[in-house]
Amino acid sequence: MSNSNHAERYLKILVALTTVGWFAPVWSQGEQAGATGDPIQPGAARIEEIVVTAQKRPENVQDVPISITTFTGEFMEDSGLHTLQDLSLFTPNLTLSHSSQVANNRIIMRGLGSVGDNAIEPSVAVFIDGVYYPRTASVVGSLTDLEMVEVLRGPQGTLFGRNASMGALNIRTAQPTDEMEGNLRVGYGSYDAMRVSGALSGGIMENTSGRVSFSYSDRNGYGDNTFTTGQSASDVGEWRDLSLRGKLYFTPTDTLDITLSADYSEVDNGGGVIEVKTDTLLPTYLPTLSVILNDTPLTPGGPVPDGADTFDYTLNQDHRDLGDDRQMGFAADINLDVNGHTIRSITSFRDWENDTFESALRLPADLLNRVTGYETETVSQELQILSPTGGRFEYVAGVYYYDEEYRIDQDFDLGDDFCNPTIRNLVAGRVARAIPTITANLVASGIPQPFAGQLAGGIVTGAITSVAQIQAVAPFLSAAQAAGILATVPSALTIGAAAAAACTAGDQISAIDGEFSQSMSSFALYGQLTFHVNDRLRVTGGLRWTDDEKDGSYLQTLNNPIVDAPTGSPYRTIGLPFSVNLRINESFPNLRFEDDALTWLANISYHATDDIMVFGTYSTGYKSGGFNSDGANRAIPRTFSSETVDNYELGVKSSLLDGGMIANLTLFRTEINDFQDRVFDGVSFIVQNAGELRQQGLELDIQARPLEQLYTVFGLSWLDSEFLTFTNATAMPYVIATTPPGLVPPGQDLTGKRNHFSPEWHISLMAEWTDRLPNMDWSWFTRAEFNHLSEQNVGAETNQNPQSLQEGYSLFNARGGFRSPDEKWEIAAFVRNAADEGYCQTIFNQPIGTTLGLVDPVSRGGMQRCVLGTPRTWGFEVGYSF
Repeated sequence: MSNSNHAERYLKILVALTTVGWFAPVWSQGEQAGATGDPIQPGAARIEEIVVTAQKRPENVQDVPISITTFTGEFMEDSGLHTLQDLSLFTPNLTLSHSSQVANNRIIMRGLGSVGDNAIEPSVAVFIDGVYYPRTASVVGSLTDLEMVEVLRGPQGTLFGRNASMGALNIRTAQPTDEMEGNLRVGYGSYDAMRVSGALSGGIMENTSGRVSFSYSDRNGYGDNTFTTGQSASDVGEWRDLSLRGKLYFTPTDTLDITLSADYSEVDNGGGVIEVKTDTLLPTYLPTLSVILNDTPLTPGGPVPDGADTFDYTLNQDHRDLGDDRQMGFAADINLDVNGHTIRSITSFRDWENDTFESALRLPADLLNRVTGYETETVSQELQILSPTGGRFEYVAGVYYYDEEYRIDQDFDLGDDFCNPTIRNLVAGRVARAIPTITANLVASGIPQPFAGQLAGGIVTGAITSVAQIQAVAPFLSAAQAAGILATVPSALTIGAAAAAACTAGDQISAIDGEFSQSMSSFALYGQLTFHVNDRLRVTGGLRWTDDEKDGSYLQTLNNPIVDAPTGSPYRTIGLPFSVNLRINESFPNLRFEDDALTWLANISYHATDDIMVFGTYSTGYKSGGFNSDGANRAIPRTFSSETVDNYELGVKSSLLDGGMIANLTLFRTEINDFQDRVFDGVSFIVQNAGELRQQGLELDIQARPLEQLYTVFGLSWLDSEFLTFTNATAMPYVIATTPPGLVPPGQDLTGKRNHFSPEWHISLMAEWTDRLPNMDWSWFTRAEFNHLSEQNVGAETNQNPQSLQEGYSLFNARGGFRSPDEKWEIAAFVRNAADEGYCQTIFNQPIGTTLGLVDPVSRGGMQRCVLGTPRTWGFEVGYSF
């Protein structure tokens, strides 16, 4: 379907949904008003002012000249939003996707986002209460007790401590209050999902108040595993998380306030539901696996993965993924007023640990298991000075220091089925495929057909094992000739058994042992100055200087010869090289990276009227380079360069209909130089610098309250993506495991092509209707949500593989319930993904697919894996606040 047809279809949907919202009053006004339970009278209402701190000061969001989408804590509770991934439902040009590991996630803004479990810096920075969270994998759990979430698009380095090259998520949790208040919310739903959250706040003593909050959720997995032996389980993707937070707020004097906070969270999960992408299966793939995984060599009959339906949440693989995530942190936020200036200090310490077990090949046999541990400790100190407000000049300046110790331990363990039968059968199969060549050699030696073919086939497959059997097939051969043939023609079974024996003799646990460590220190100076030319015109300039230093080491040790097969290996027989070829031995004890950058911002904004502001911005961004933290099967550059960003924006912010509608539009163009791309080597990812990428488009945010009862939110983004230069992209499909050792894998030129994870259209719509129940003081509400993403390539590696295209899809959510007159009680029911739409968050090649015979040499396509999105879920919630 063409893009114009898509647009027409979605426009009709939006018109229909909006029409329902506007005509809902006709039904409501039919109710007769009474002394109790009068319907809310129709008529436009003003949208409440939203105060943000995107520029380090409390400001009306409509006065902030950047592209920003905001969510209050109340809005998130009303929508049932509990994680960062939920935010994309309402935010144009923002998505969060998971890959093969839950820890391996990425926050994507305007089509750019770095995966969070390796040593690459994130493109989108996450700040919670002013504290930087360096790994996006550390924010996969529930967010609780929120005051505000600000989604800031574009570089934000001149106001935030840590660089934010593509944007930032500025999250504020609720502050302690002097008055006693609290809330408790309990919910239950499909997949035995249970969630409970609460908060309690109030004064402790004079000038001191405190707040504690928590959330706990637990549910079964979305997927079913039909494999029933070993350590597998029928439930796949179960989830349990716990979050705790405490705050103390002190005001020792009228000019000094101190906030101390501590938090702890843990997430235990059963991984994602990852299925075979059915439309990438060729007729030969499953039969090939059936031979490879069979106990009897060179014959079918072994188990195969489930390939019936990509979106049936059913898989057949040994083992299930497991994740264990723990983190804790402490922070001190001190504000001192000095002659109208505010001096602010933010000190933080964070500790994050994540342990992951993953079935790397995801097949119905105990083959190759990846065990990974991530550990990071960070310390940061930020000092800011904020000028008084209301003058001709306003400024913010700061100094920032950040220190991180990061460690990754990654082992590959060989399962019980890896050496035998899998390696045995793979090697035997390689030898058996040489039968035509062996036959030709026998013919050339003087043995005519059909005798040559019968002898070659019989000896290779093990049907012929003696001189007498050879002479029975070819009586004209002497015993000496028959013995010579038996000695020179290889036996697939013999060579396969020898390979399996050598594999078994090596270490099974930590067959590959990889260790990465990194020490990083970053120092930055930043400042931003605004000059109010007059009451309507203001000009802003900002500068930031960043200095990054990283020291690291990488050591990879191979403890089993089967995982490395250099030239001369005994497995390279009769000119038919074979190896799993996963890794090579590597030792880099003294890695070093240093870089500094000057980034800046220039902005001009003009209030054409009291309700309309236009602005223009040019800003630059910087994302530090670093080290490749994953292993490889060839020599690779262990260091990659920094990424830089040039960003242009034109925008308008308006408050219309006497405050009943807010409409904000931003046009942007972002150019990324030395784009940090990722290459897949069959099991892990390697970072390389690509060329130049351009992302441009528009973002539209509308909130409207045309009637007192009706509140609507509409978001739309259009994104045009193009690589201006990208000559070193990886070939399709790219599985390094097929490349002879020492050779650089082939590449391709993607100049002029679209980047992955860059849908052309992202549309969201929410409409909520609230009214009083007839003859009662309680009110009822109903809420509908629509979210659409157009076609995009969600391939984990940037190679334009058409097999990793995810067609456009739409998600529908609904929520409804009742609220008490004082709004202390709320009873609600909800359904999410009501149409049970199946979609892939990420698509990646079957690991070591070419080695397993799962790549088509003609189309160069291969069997793909799909990380499924969340299916339809439903539930009930009861909330109480005081």
